[in-house]
Amino acid sequence: MSAGADFRARTLYVIRHGQTQENAAGLLTGQNDSPLTDLGRAQARKNGVLLKELASDLSRLDFFASSLHRACTTMEILRDGAGLPPLAYRADRRLMEADMGDWSGAVYDDLKVIDKARWDARENDRWNWVMPNGESYAQLHERVGAFLQTLRRDSVIVCHQGSARAIRSHYLRLSVEHTVRYTQPNAGIMKLSEGVESYWGD
Repeated sequence: MSAGADFRARTLYVIRHGQTQENAAGLLTGQNDSPLTDLGRAQARKNGVLLKELASDLSRLDFFASSLHRACTTMEILRDGAGLPPLAYRADRRLMEADMGDWSGAVYDDLKVIDKARWDARENDRWNWVMPNGESYAQLHERVGAFLQTLRRDSVIVCHQGSARAIRSHYLRLSVEHTVRYTQPNAGIMKLSEGVESYWGD
């Protein structure tokens, strides 16, 4: 499950996008998109203020976001909250959320009933099971690992629950079991540095 050693010499600040309308409604968004709520925008700004407190020199950091709108919007609000020009970051498709395929836009809890056979198959192997017309966590993990190999400096990364899970897994060399259990809140910052994970937030 390793993506290589070089990126582990970096300090990574990993931030999930702020709450979206579909997050609030309990829907699976995947690679579709959903606007940030007022709370989500406030979370993004608060994370920017927090980042300024945590990082000693923001000018020494690279900034990356998933190319999905909710992540880019979060990054721009975050950078403004940290006192930085909002648009000075790079978007990367490899940081996008897992592709939920036919399940995009579905109510998470409803799937356990209305698509029980496929839900049960997913529960039996959450790592390798490919979402209908989508992708698996293993595929997500691989593309996020390819992104991590490109890092050359300490970095701020705004992404999604799935891609944050994959970054954490690669950095800490986690097992599949420990990887799939992790959920990152919309507010707060995960810091990965010198082989150690820290978290600041609500």
